[in-house]
Amino acid sequence: MKHASHAIAGMALGCLTAAASWAQQQPGVADGGAAPETTNGLIYLINANADEEIDGLLKWEGELRSRGLTAMIKASGPVLETYPQLFRRLAQDGSEIIGGSSQICWDMPYEDQYREILTVKTEMEALTDRPMQVFACKYSSYDENTVRAAEALGVPYVLARGTEDVRALIYRPQEYDVGLIEVSNVAFADMGRGSLCDISLFARGASEDDFARAVEASVAKAPDSMILVSHPHIGGTKVGYWNVYAAALSEQAFTWRRFDDWLDHVSVEVRPYAEIPENREVKYLEPTPAVPLDQLADLPEVGEKLVIFHNGLGPMCLEAKAFLEAIDYPVEEHLDSEKNFQGLLDGYLARYPESEGVSEAFGYYPIIFLKGRAFSGFDATVQAAIGQALE
Repeated sequence: MKHASHAIAGMALGCLTAAASWAQQQPGVADGGAAPETTNGLIYLINANADEEIDGLLKWEGELRSRGLTAMIKASGPVLETYPQLFRRLAQDGSEIIGGSSQICWDMPYEDQYREILTVKTEMEALTDRPMQVFACKYSSYDENTVRAAEALGVPYVLARGTEDVRALIYRPQEYDVGLIEVSNVAFADMGRGSLCDISLFARGASEDDFARAVEASVAKAPDSMILVSHPHIGGTKVGYWNVYAAALSEQAFTWRRFDDWLDHVSVEVRPYAEIPENREVKYLEPTPAVPLDQLADLPEVGEKLVIFHNGLGPMCLEAKAFLEAIDYPVEEHLDSEKNFQGLLDGYLARYPESEGVSEAFGYYPIIFLKGRAFSGFDATVQAAIGQALE
């Protein structure tokens, strides 16, 4: 990654390594005692807008897969409609796809919250073919009606704003069979507290350097559990932010886990609902970035992906899908049953007047776009051309 921002990677890695050394020097280690346990870490990814680059989530998908990890992932309805195959794939790989609502749930009537959770749950389970484990309102807002409705609908967890600084934990109300997953929370300047997240700090005026220092300081606190959050259109595409995440993923002070495994290692505190702390602070509704997003350096591989449109039925489509599942390269997949299929395909066809492969006039599925080239249909010649382009 030969960008001017490369220095941030060295700083972030150095900071995180220093934090690991700090953790190893705690009482009980130097005198021959047992080393403290590593931080129980979970990655949480959020795609809020359909017009954000999906390349960042593809980057995260590849990175997590290479490490044998999965993430907790939330996406808005429009994002799920635009990229349903990607989220089906992520769910099949073991990531926990959160049912997200665009509503703020603080003080919303019970009946309204019940209907909202039911709608989201129905749509999410149809997409992933798995029970929805986590529900999240806008800003991770919730109240007792949220918890009641989640219990009534068999949703075991609700996402909550953090109240324990960088420490992540689960509060479980005595009155309900629902856990509140509290995300790591940090303060920045006079913009209040928010999640330990690229866009949260970016929106509060933090620079890439500030983000690296915030992660460093959080690691230095050696919490028993932590949730590191990324909006992939920043964390998965901008070199300065990605280098911080990459360093954290390699940090020895953490044991990064899959969602179910993370649940097995996180602290659970059972209290009466009225005694569970609540965080309703949201001070950065209007973003005030120090540097516009388009002025931050991109990772060199941003934009490198294979895009395939197909019907999922024909022999050429099935052969292409089997081939693509065997390669290590970002794939954006669209089925003709998707709501936005034709509009997305038309956007690509406008840039490519003719195709290679079985048909020069886009007469056959699959239609594949890769590195400035278009292919229609799939055979040994197309497979060889794609393989050569990826070498």
